[in-house]
Amino acid sequence: MDAVTLDGSLAELGALVVGRHLAHPRLVAADAIAFEPSTARDKRLWIDAGRGTAGLYWLSRDVSRSLDEAASAALPGRARQALLHLRKHLDGARLTGLRRIAGERTVLLETGDALLALRPGGAAPALSLIREGTVLATLGDGPEAWPLPAEAVEREWDRIDPAAFERAVAAACADGRSLLRAQLLACPGLGPGLARELDGTAASLVALRARLAQAGPSLVVPGPREAWHDADLAAPLAVALGPLPGAAGSQRHASWLEAGALFLEARRRGLAFERERRAASGDARRRIRRLEQLAANLAQDLASLADPSSLRREAEALVAGGRAFEPGRGTVELPDPNDDRRRLTIVLDPRYGGLANAERRFDKARRMERARHQVELRLRETRSAIAVARERERRVEDARDRRELTAPAGEEAAGASTQADAARPRHYLTGRGLSVLVGRNARENHHLTFRVARPEDLWLHARELPGAHVILRDPEGRAGADDLREAAEVAAFFSEGKGETLVDVHVTRRKHVKPARGGPGRVFVSHSDTLRVKPRDPEGRLRKR
Repeated sequence: MDAVTLDGSLAELGALVVGRHLAHPRLVAADAIAFEPSTARDKRLWIDAGRGTAGLYWLSRDVSRSLDEAASAALPGRARQALLHLRKHLDGARLTGLRRIAGERTVLLETGDALLALRPGGAAPALSLIREGTVLATLGDGPEAWPLPAEAVEREWDRIDPAAFERAVAAACADGRSLLRAQLLACPGLGPGLARELDGTAASLVALRARLAQAGPSLVVPGPREAWHDADLAAPLAVALGPLPGAAGSQRHASWLEAGALFLEARRRGLAFERERRAASGDARRRIRRLEQLAANLAQDLASLADPSSLRREAEALVAGGRAFEPGRGTVELPDPNDDRRRLTIVLDPRYGGLANAERRFDKARRMERARHQVELRLRETRSAIAVARERERRVEDARDRRELTAPAGEEAAGASTQADAARPRHYLTGRGLSVLVGRNARENHHLTFRVARPEDLWLHARELPGAHVILRDPEGRAGADDLREAAEVAAFFSEGKGETLVDVHVTRRKHVKPARGGPGRVFVSHSDTLRVKPRDPEGRLRKR
């Protein structure tokens, strides 16, 4: 904000607030505070130390509430500490002066024994509370606005000698500074907006002064307020407040405070949208990377799984020709049941006979088929999730307003459902009244086992089969054989062995279960017993909670 705009705003604002009391200071952002002046309960004095928004504004209560970012954001400790000092020293204080330091853009708000100094210039604005020459608190990203710069009337934009201005700019450029920075050093009151109108020469300064003779509040915005889209307000130069008309999209206003209020609303909306869009886009990209890595791992797992068809072929060959094989044989050669012209060389476990080796191969083939099915299912789900995440990233990039940055209704519902499921596993009661908790998916299994279960609770899971983690709550160590059997039947039912006649189930204390690599739900069991039970549906048999 340049000195011309500041002076116009301060002249209008001073008539409204000087001599009034400042009440109820409230942080409205990490870098802004709002006061409720006496005799104007429906208005707010908004003092902003944000990048791109630094300045003083006179807002209606409704607009102030709509821009209040502190209500939904976690504020840094520096801002919270500053609020305590502001409340202590300024709540109820009478504003005795409001002025700009000559030759600078620093604004001073004076009370009886405290001073607020706003330095809106530079890349890092700051608002400091000063008392008895000591800075008590500072808002904004910049260093504290103290000590105050000296008054320099000779450097005011309308008083500086044009030739001296040109020499100062040339000297600063010779020291390696950019033209814009050199002009701001020579005449700080210009501000970046007006400095861009100059070329560093005395003639350009004289021409600018002539144009500023017709200075008035001019606001650059993308169309009328009701047609604004947040994305249109996000670009750095899409919204600007200054004293010169003529820029594309500029609107002249009769009041500096009216133009300033619209400027702050548009700029804050654009900045908030850009922050949220960057965050949403980053989240989408990180999710895509995680899912792509998961898909690559699953594809690798799938490629490394043994072929169940070869195991079955060997098992069928052993059934057909291996009845006479006694334990102790290392290898046998048998006809291929699928091709009479070929013979298979089969490596046997010497501890077992031919039929027992065949049964072990059939069992391993079934496990491989189940594992392959599970991995293929997870791979399809992951690839589908990648497509959804990429579509989400595209929607974020194409979003025009903040509401479009939120997840679609389907994704939100899915997310809410997942969270609700994680918070509410299936819950049954054994015949003796002990709680049986059952996970619904891999993530909930992990949550249930390592977040919900206590170390002495009993943990059950179908042995060597994908399925639910089951927790039998045993706070007093009184779980009996019937409780264990009922919980094991539940674990068997909520596994891929639910169609089998009997299923082996791990039973151990939760303290013997540790997370394992490979994703949520994978565990390492250091010690367990085994119960062989019939899978039984708990619905209608066990009481539900």
